[in-house]
Amino acid sequence: MPWLLRLPTPSFSVFASTPIFKFSRGRLAVKSRMRKNLRRKAVSPLLATIILIAITVAAGLVIYNLFFSTAGTISSQLNIQIISIDLVRTSSTGLFSASIKNSGNKPISSITVTVYLDAGTAQLSDTSLNLQPGQVWSKSTPFTAGSATVGRSYPVMISVTASDGSKLDKSLTVVCTG
Repeated sequence: MPWLLRLPTPSFSVFASTPIFKFSRGRLAVKSRMRKNLRRKAVSPLLATIILIAITVAAGLVIYNLFFSTAGTISSQLNIQIISIDLVRTSSTGLFSASIKNSGNKPISSITVTVYLDAGTAQLSDTSLNLQPGQVWSKSTPFTAGSATVGRSYPVMISVTASDGSKLDKSLTVVCTG
């Protein structure tokens, strides 16, 4: 068993194939390549920590900005609540009226409400409007009595435009009362 008698010379290295420290004559010797590397200067641990914290804070701010700008866009919505739409006919005339509430969180710049009658249409329109969220818009217009029949349903189309240009259309029916 000759291999048991041969013990390797102990060496320590970062890379196993190239020893940097070597025991020689009972003393630890440093190879000349390592001596050159020890003279190089590195970033101090304090400065490295400060740089890492700055990078982390900057990345956090970028993510925060992206998230909240997207969330703000998504949560901004145009919505209306129809309070009342009435189509009333008497023997000589008729009256079409509507009340609409801005239930979204965008200001409304124009509203058009159109009812399609037997003979023609009746329209309520306001194109220079500044209806803020929570406010109610009401308007009425007369129509000729012969163009609607009491007890019959008529289609109504509501078109709303927000101040940023977004649009909302709703349709429903209204029954003519008399």
